[in-house]
Amino acid sequence: MNVRGAAVQSGLAALGLVVAYTTWQRDPERAPGEVTVVDVNKGDVQKIRFDSGDGKWVELDRRKEARDEDPRVWLKISPDLQKKTPAREVAGNEGAERLWDKFGPLHATRALGALKPEKLKELGLDAAKKKLELTARGVKHTFTVGSSPTGVSDPYAKDDQDGRVYVLGGGVVADLESAGVRLVDRTLHGFKPGDFDGVAVTAGGKTRALQVPPAENQFAAKLVSAKSGKPDEMAKNWHDKLWRSMVTEVLGKGEAPERGTPEIGCKVEYTWRGKQKGFLEVGRLMPSQTLSTSTTPMAETWARSEHTSGWVKMPGNADDVLKECTKIASGE
Repeated sequence: MNVRGAAVQSGLAALGLVVAYTTWQRDPERAPGEVTVVDVNKGDVQKIRFDSGDGKWVELDRRKEARDEDPRVWLKISPDLQKKTPAREVAGNEGAERLWDKFGPLHATRALGALKPEKLKELGLDAAKKKLELTARGVKHTFTVGSSPTGVSDPYAKDDQDGRVYVLGGGVVADLESAGVRLVDRTLHGFKPGDFDGVAVTAGGKTRALQVPPAENQFAAKLVSAKSGKPDEMAKNWHDKLWRSMVTEVLGKGEAPERGTPEIGCKVEYTWRGKQKGFLEVGRLMPSQTLSTSTTPMAETWARSEHTSGWVKMPGNADDVLKECTKIASGE
């Protein structure tokens, strides 16, 4: 290839990179009639707040905690007097991340312009108490959120600054109204099988090291004793149950369970190429003597990890997994 040919190929390659970058940056195609309400990028968004007008509210911000590899969405949720839960700050799930992206920029499926008072009343915007706030680039955009004419379509929102009315699509209001259920992260780890090659189990004063050999299907990867080099099927089955454990309740940062701080009975540490990847601590809380004796109170199993906001409650069968931890740690 001559010098001229090489230059032409280099130019074409550079042009291809520019086109690819431009395509990636471009907003996806929008539906006919859809308009931009707040023209900012998702990186410009600083805070999202929704107030339902009945004492319940939720705030979202996106930041990187010291233990996080990447920034993620965090939720501040108002106290719930019915459920007797305090205000909580918890990590958001993938749904929270998708919702955050919908605000940069914020779109509406329809723009109705400034409406007369009688029309505002018809749309439930004359005395609406719900408020949506979007803070981006240091500017707060406030909207009054009304109702939908059928009760199932997207709600109407009025820009409090210029009085223009929009139909907010994408389920943004519905997600914010049920943020405590829909948007809370209930996963124990931010990594997946295949992202760690070592597992250390500690319980009853003993620690046992296990290795995870490479496997085509990482979910079926074996656990091998670091000492003998032999696969341990019992440890594998136990760890699978622990890994698949569901979270039934998520507490906020710095919040302890109602019965007190759990006593850690099992700790699992994950490593990748000799470096710490994550951990999981599991503990039990015994029934309080002050609880009603009309029913038999059960012990509670709680856990926390490198990924959770704080303590998370585990299902009833997690107590069996906790009891088996001592056997795994001792290699019995």
